[in-house]
Amino acid sequence: MSRIAVIGASGLLGQFVVDEAQRDGHEVLGTFRNIPAEFKGVKTEFMDITNCDQTESVLGHFEPDKVVLAAALTNVDLCEKNPSEAWNINAEGTLNVASFCKSIGAKLLYISTDYVFNGVKKERYSEWDNPDPLSIYAQTKLEGERITLDSSSTNLVCRVSTLYGWNRISKKKNFVTWVIESLRERKSVSLFSDQFVSPTYAPHCAHVLLKLLESDAHGIYHTSGPDCLSRYEIGLRIAEVFDLDRSLIKAISAKDSDLVARRPCCSCLDVEKTEKKLGFGMLSLIEGLKRMRQEESS
Repeated sequence: MSRIAVIGASGLLGQFVVDEAQRDGHEVLGTFRNIPAEFKGVKTEFMDITNCDQTESVLGHFEPDKVVLAAALTNVDLCEKNPSEAWNINAEGTLNVASFCKSIGAKLLYISTDYVFNGVKKERYSEWDNPDPLSIYAQTKLEGERITLDSSSTNLVCRVSTLYGWNRISKKKNFVTWVIESLRERKSVSLFSDQFVSPTYAPHCAHVLLKLLESDAHGIYHTSGPDCLSRYEIGLRIAEVFDLDRSLIKAISAKDSDLVARRPCCSCLDVEKTEKKLGFGMLSLIEGLKRMRQEESS
């Protein structure tokens, strides 16, 4: 049994990583910054990764064998408007965590993003493709990757894309829950038909992350869903699985939007390396949506 610290335990992915680690029999510490997190049988504590002394104190008292860094400033447009805050959290915060892990020999798993790629390839990106971030958010996350990998050869970087699932800790919506809620309220939803991503079901992603963390895996792994779909196509599948009115979904172009930060037009991830390492497949969008609906009705 290991001692695993999950930083960002109140986030959509972090909350399921805590559950998965506890289920696997590990002793778990969950840390949070903005939204308090509570889990049965798991110690939780406030921690700001931008505060080096506090990071060392909280993690030092727990003495983890492994650390999952799921905390980040993930609002892409907010990062573009507030670059210093984005760099402080996503890069300097990562440096504080990575430095502590190095000092005690703890393995670090850093959660990164598909947005480190520029989308020009217009097909799935593998772990061997060169990143070229278009936004401040993506630049800071790529720097977090470099910090993590430079800190120790045993560390892991796991890239995800468009995380979704039921958020049990906060009312914060993700792309899928926003579409479900909007369609149920009979609201029209405009979705990009020219931005392609690999939607990732958070509970299954957490399972994959723990399996990689428990293995000898190191370096970069893509741990997203296996699909490559436009936001519009994702919306249609949501309507199909949840029996909602697909006529409310309108296709629009990202080129006509007023988004502050640039996004890659196609940031789909190739997950073959991860599937070969673990011996099982990543979860498709349809299966993830079916699990969501089943969980809601149970």
